[in-house]
This record gives sequence, structure tokens and C-alpha cells, in this order.
Amino acid sequence: MKKTIDIAYNFDGTRWKTAAVSIISLLKNRGNNHYFVHCVVTKDMFENRDARKQMENIVAGIDKDSKIEFIQFDPKKASIPYDNNMAFGGGICYWKQDFFTIFPKLDRIIYLDDDTIVLTPLDELANIGLGKNYLMAFRPGQAFRGIGDSKRYGEIQQYNAGVIIMNLKAIRESKIYKTFAELLKDKNLSFEQGLLAVAFKGRLAMYDGHTLYNYRTHADYATRGKKIAIIHYTGKKPWFFVTRKMSAWWKYAKMSPFYKQFRSNWIYNFFLYISIMLLPSKKMRHRLRNKYSRL
Repeated sequence: MKKTIDIAYNFDGTRWKTAAVSIISLLKNRGNNHYFVHCVVTKDMFENRDARKQMENIVAGIDKDSKIEFIQFDPKKASIPYDNNMAFGGGICYWKQDFFTIFPKLDRIIYLDDDTIVLTPLDELANIGLGKNYLMAFRPGQAFRGIGDSKRYGEIQQYNAGVIIMNLKAIRESKIYKTFAELLKDKNLSFEQGLLAVAFKGRLAMYDGHTLYNYRTHADYATRGKKIAIIHYTGKKPWFFVTRKMSAWWKYAKMSPFYKQFRSNWIYNFFLYISIMLLPSKKMRHRLRNKYSRL
């Protein structure tokens, strides 16, 4: 029997085209099921009717039985205090922590970063039992910096936060979200990898199934020769520079209305990066890339 699987993305007005590429890969490899794609977005993206319409047309053009919706994220109603930098910068990573209230009628949801490419149907992730776990994730495939004070929190499970299954019902019922604001005060906790790992300690499960894995830019996930089902481009992005497995991303970018723009921007970014490589300061190179790169 066919079913509709709930998927969530969150992004701002600068990343909607890369999110569209991820969604294309998701729908092109959907198998017999359909997807309800929930996009939690910033105000600028929500008010961009043209962007929303283009994404709606992409979904309808691939699978008329799949759906897409856009939800404007309101930092004022969040479980943790946001400032402008967090709400529209790195803090986008934190939005998933409020999915329990953003999706009050959903018991669970699969979250994907906009820099993921899905190569197989996500039936396994949709059907796997979560038990009492708040979250199920993949092992990171690389060593993150310390995500917390081990003396204070004990051993903390590291995980890849780009592809996770959230038990929204358990989070709501347990009211574990009330601990988020206090944990956020600890500046040693790194984004959601740290905060949620501490909050969900003991109820954060790792997925070790036989078909679904993440590919890491800096280090391959230990696939043990098995088929890679999800590629997560951490670090360098294939639409910016040369990176491993970039051909998979470009395969689906070619199916989007933005392919010529992506290609033109990639060439521009490539020569920009080459031209600043000899600058002595890493901070200076980073600042120039952020200022002049094109997406």
C-alpha cells in the first residue's frame, strides 16, 4: 500500500535553489511512495512568492501525488532565545529543535539538510521503530570537535545532524524541550550536534541499517562496501567548488530550472577561490569568499 512520508527541510532565502535540487533527488528516487515536503523558512523566503511557486511546480512536475508546503519560522515562539544572527545565520540549524511545536499533528518526521542528495527511497527511515528514543541519526563519519564538557555531561554520542528522524510525539509528551534554553547558555555546546546530544542523552539512537548511510565530504562513512543511499555534503559544497561525489549533485541540478545559473556561478566561484588562495590569512580568504561567492 502506498503511503505519504513526511519530510522536513529548513532554509533561508539564499538556499532555496539548493534545497530544490535535494528535493528533486528525493522525488526522483521515491519508489512507490510519495512525500509531503514541509519547508520551514525565513520571512524573506516565505514572502518570495516566485520562489515558492517554482518549487511547487518542481514537485508537481515530478510527482503530482507528492505535496510541498512553506511554514514561516517565528523566532519569538521558539523554545530557545534567538537573536538576528542566529535566526538568519547559523541558528537555522536550531530550528529543528522546535519541530515538535511547528508540526503539532505529526508524531515523527524525517529531517534533511538542503545539502543532501537522496539516492534511494526512504521507506526504511519512515518505518523504523523509534521506541522511546527522541531522535535517530547516523554516525558522523568524522570526528567533530568536543561537543560539551565531559566532566559535566559524561560521554556524549556524536551524530550527523543532516539526516535525522525525530520522535515529535515523545518530545512533546516528555517536555524535554524545556531543557533547551538552559543548555544553550553553555557556549561549549556546538549547534544541534551538542545541544540535542546532551538533551537527548540515553534516548538518541544510531541507525546502523544495511542500506542507508551518509557520505561525508571530509571522511567517508564506513559503508563496508554497501550502497550509499544519502550523500551529505558537509564542508565544501558541490555548487561552490570541486568536491568528492559532486557528480551526484550535478545530476539532479541539471534537472532543475537553475542549472545554467549553477554552472555559471560554479565557474565564477572556482576562479574566485583560485585567485585568493595565495592570500596569507585564512580569515581574510574566508571573508572574501563569503562576500563575493555566488550561489
